[in-house]
Amino acid sequence: MEELLTGVTRTISHFVFKFWLIYIILVLSYLFITFRHRIDYLFMKNDRVWRSWFRGVYRCPACLKKLKPDDYPPNYCCPKCGNTYAFGDRAAKEWVNSKPIITKGEFFRYISLLSFLAIGALWLFYSGVLG
Repeated sequence: MEELLTGVTRTISHFVFKFWLIYIILVLSYLFITFRHRIDYLFMKNDRVWRSWFRGVYRCPACLKKLKPDDYPPNYCCPKCGNTYAFGDRAAKEWVNSKPIITKGEFFRYISLLSFLAIGALWLFYSGVLG
C-alpha cells in the first residue's frame, strides 16, 4: 500500500512540476476574467461617463436590492430578481450609442488573455511535453 501511495504522489508531483507554466497562466487568466470590472476601471477612470456608470447606485424597483453594473452602461442587473434595467443620465445613454468598438480596458484584457494563450501554446508545442 505504501508503494502505491508513493507512486501516486510521485506521478502527481511530476505532472504538476511538468506543467507549472500552464497553471500560472490559468490562474492569471482566471484573475483577469474575474476582476474585469476593476481592470476596466483602472483604464477608464478618467472617463466621467464611464465612472458615473461604474459608481452609480440604483435600486431594483421590484425588490429594492442594489443593482450591479451589467455589460455596457447604463445597463444594470438585479442580483436577486435577475432583471436588467437601464437607468442613468442622458450622457450615459448617448455613450452607449457612440461607444467605441472596444474600450481601453477591454483591449488590455483581450490582448493579455491572447498573449497568455500564445505563451501556453508555444510552451506546450516547443518544450516537447506533447511529443
